[in-house]
Amino acid sequence: MNDTSHKEAYVRDVLIPGMVARGQLSFTEPLPDGVKAQLQSVNVKPLVTNGFMLTIPLKVTVVLERKPSHGKDTPETETLHLVVKITPDCNQEMYESCQFETLFENEMTAYTEIIPALGKAERYPRFYHCERKPAEALMVMSDFSFSGWKMAPMVVNLPMDYILLAVTELGRFHGECYGMKEARRSQFDSIIAKFKESRYAVDISDLTWKAVMTVAPKRAIKALEESRFKGRVPAAYLEKLARLFEDPWEHAKGKVKAREPLAVICHGDYLRNNMAFRYEDAKEPARPTQVMMFDFQTLRYASPMIDYTAFLANSTGYAEREHHFDTIFRTYHRALVQTVATAVGVSDPDDLPPYFSYESFHRELAEYFSFGFNIASSFLMLLHEPIEISFTENIFTEEESLADAWKRGGEPLNRELAALVYEMYRLHSQYGLDPI
Repeated sequence: MNDTSHKEAYVRDVLIPGMVARGQLSFTEPLPDGVKAQLQSVNVKPLVTNGFMLTIPLKVTVVLERKPSHGKDTPETETLHLVVKITPDCNQEMYESCQFETLFENEMTAYTEIIPALGKAERYPRFYHCERKPAEALMVMSDFSFSGWKMAPMVVNLPMDYILLAVTELGRFHGECYGMKEARRSQFDSIIAKFKESRYAVDISDLTWKAVMTVAPKRAIKALEESRFKGRVPAAYLEKLARLFEDPWEHAKGKVKAREPLAVICHGDYLRNNMAFRYEDAKEPARPTQVMMFDFQTLRYASPMIDYTAFLANSTGYAEREHHFDTIFRTYHRALVQTVATAVGVSDPDDLPPYFSYESFHRELAEYFSFGFNIASSFLMLLHEPIEISFTENIFTEEESLADAWKRGGEPLNRELAALVYEMYRLHSQYGLDPI
């Protein structure tokens, strides 16, 4: 594991004391005039996660104190539980390649403009502070685990309870953003004008990773040809699919471009790693009852299907999708149109413009399914069989990386990749589409 002690020291000795001194961290209840919160103690430790993280999360416990109130002998205290998300050690070239500056700038826009505009701040972590300097950035948020939120225990293949909550929340979020687009267009346009493409704005500089991305779809096609779906997908379709993904990076760059009328504010990375669940059913304590999205670093204005297909391809498994594919999508679409209708004052979602219809969105799903597949073909292997990422040195040679891309995740991953190709073919066939 990478040594984070120096980052922990900065948070403990510089960041938190400075935030308290500036009043950015204080007691929940307003203090009387002339009374300031004082820092009693800070504890910082790495936040252990079981999913892929591009940044380093630190768990921070801050104890504040204030002078005794009238009639009391001892200082009053309050404990704040925070998470500090900070970039890993990397040189300027790597920092720019990862576009960390843009990632943190986008998330600032989410927490300071989008979420306040939607009026649902209680649905998201509390934002405290962000700072950016050469080759390093950090953000301070509330630690939602102390409010009963937890990340799903499974990294991939979420069960249906989790899936339906996640797509309902995604539909609600997209619906609220459509509501702003329809009813408060000038405000909406002002917000999206601040977005910066955080992933596909530039050509990929890591040639080894680009080579892995090129191998990954080939593995998926080979997996289908050796799976139970063999013979169900015409060879001509697979040949066209292979040509489509000769350059997966360019394919993704094309898909994230806004296309009206369905373009909307998108989370940009709506995967299991960026959502938390609450469990408030006393009779079934293991069943999730609420979901919250977080980490808005890859915000973009694009088709809502880049969120939906990324989630579907990377966080769900075919064991659930095989029997519930349509149910999952209808749940998402129903939440979306009901939210839009409420936002614009329409009593019946059927009275919304035609582009909000189920058929319109389902065709959009068919046209953008390849985006989710593209991500999954190269990213799912890291979720099925994690590997520690280094920002300062190459773990493998290019030859070793390519060999690894053919086998990481093993047969369980091969089965999932084959199923994604099969599902994509079925969607495209329904609308008479070639791979797009």
